[in-house]
Amino acid sequence: MVATISGKSYLGATPDPAEATREAMAVAKNGLLPVVEIFYSLQGEGQRTGQATVFVRFAGCNLACEFCDTDFRVKDTFTAEALVAEIARIGGACRWVCLTGGEPTIHDLSGLCELLHASGYLLQMETNGTRPHPEWKLDHITVSPKQPQGGRLHPWYEANASEFKYVVDDDDDLARALNGVREHGRMTFVQPNSLNPAAVALCVDAVQTYPALLRLSLQTHKFLQIR
Repeated sequence: MVATISGKSYLGATPDPAEATREAMAVAKNGLLPVVEIFYSLQGEGQRTGQATVFVRFAGCNLACEFCDTDFRVKDTFTAEALVAEIARIGGACRWVCLTGGEPTIHDLSGLCELLHASGYLLQMETNGTRPHPEWKLDHITVSPKQPQGGRLHPWYEANASEFKYVVDDDDDLARALNGVREHGRMTFVQPNSLNPAAVALCVDAVQTYPALLRLSLQTHKFLQIR
């Protein structure tokens, strides 16, 4: 079930998040992978910024964040084998694949991950960190906590995430990022909400004030006007 947001209007890009997620889960129940899009670009955020990456965006999410800029409705379906073939076709020599969403952990991607690793790929997953960790071999795990949107962080990620990325709108979001990094001690980025220009100054000041704790992440792909 998709979480609701108390006291806030949903302004995200998916017209009906609950219906989109039901459709995605129905596809998965029939043994296929529900996909929004597959594209080849550069990783624009976090520690891997600037690296060539094939992105696979899976449909459906267990949250409904008011600032979400992703339409996570099902646009296509694949078998695991067909998806690996499509990744190879569009990515060429690129060895990094990013599994994103929506929320990829609502699906069983174990077979896909095994096939990708057998084909020599490295795997990054972007997750909100709310669900039990998947039993997949992953090379890089990016967690973007969504506590204000109803997402409770699963404790496994506190010890195993490669990096945390907090979307920051205001002082409360910044406080959550600082509390988080003091608890888990993992590499932590603050990323200003792209819908709120004032958040950029807040994040820059925070990184200067807490240089040992925080790093700045910008959505560089948007500045470059690439996907």
